[in-house]
Amino acid sequence: MGLRGALIILGLLIMAIVALNAYDRGRIKRGLMALFEGRFKGRGVIAEAPSEDSAPPWSERRVLRPETEGPAEGTKTAATEEGGLEEPFGSIDFIVFLPGDTMVERDVALGIYKQSEYLIDKPHRLYGQREGTQSWGNLSRDPATARYGLLALALQLADRSGAVNESELNALSQIGLKLADALDRPTRFNMTFEQALERAGALDKFCSTFDVIATINVLADSAPVFRGPAIERAAHEAHLEFGARNIFHRKNPEAGACRHLYSLANLYQPGSFDPLRLDVFQTQGLTLFMSVPSVPDPLAAFTDMVEAARVLARRLGGKLFDADRKPLSDAGLRAIRTQIQDMADHMVQHGITPGSLNAVRLFPP
Repeated sequence: MGLRGALIILGLLIMAIVALNAYDRGRIKRGLMALFEGRFKGRGVIAEAPSEDSAPPWSERRVLRPETEGPAEGTKTAATEEGGLEEPFGSIDFIVFLPGDTMVERDVALGIYKQSEYLIDKPHRLYGQREGTQSWGNLSRDPATARYGLLALALQLADRSGAVNESELNALSQIGLKLADALDRPTRFNMTFEQALERAGALDKFCSTFDVIATINVLADSAPVFRGPAIERAAHEAHLEFGARNIFHRKNPEAGACRHLYSLANLYQPGSFDPLRLDVFQTQGLTLFMSVPSVPDPLAAFTDMVEAARVLARRLGGKLFDADRKPLSDAGLRAIRTQIQDMADHMVQHGITPGSLNAVRLFPP
């Protein structure tokens, strides 16, 4: 046998040894996994251990604390009154109106709008006054058979991500001009670009000032952990229902823009509850939180949230803590209530009522 043949045989032997080792490692790994799953099957699933890095669902937003100061008395924000235009508009939109004497079908107008609306990042909508009723409809949601007289192209001037820029104003205006050309309609703007940018800046400051969360943490005390079935029973006793984002919510009993008054989540990552594993779930902490500007009568909602927190603490064997996980006393709760009322009053002074349609659009849940 020549040298070449010997090298080939040697290479084949090496490949066989590598394959055998890989097979053995895989068999051992599968055996360990089976042993692990058999040993721990049915055991409780505990949330991530408490640490400074465990971020609750509201961690990206400013949170009220007993010692936090409210907005400055002289804060200049959106000083325009809400509602100066017909619904669904308010003081937070840049609008291109397209009046017409004849009716236009939904799909005709919507098709032109959809060709270019991807150029705009901020929330934007095409509305129309429905034939017969004169009520406003969102063309993206109305049935295909709908027809409209007056059209209105609206761009929200700000939200918690910042203010609209001139490029987006221009993009919306171009869409309006395309609609005008295609439908043979004139255009009318509710404000100039300069006015829109000035108002967008004021609304951006308004969002930065009032985008605030009120929260109460319930941490395990007499019990080492809170178990899933007990959490579910206590939540129902506190009038909380399981729902969106796999957390519990206190529904708004009144019809309005705000669907939920406050919510209950796991304090530790990922913050949610797996409904399929709730029977084996465990955690050492829960958090109740509400968006102050998004809730109608936020002081009343916070009072209701305090009572829910006390129900949870009593039923689960826990205690109330603030956002910094310091014990939450009656004095601390009174301080937070004072801040909430102060914020609500300031919002009204700046023309946007907590829990109103414009408030929910500026501070979506």
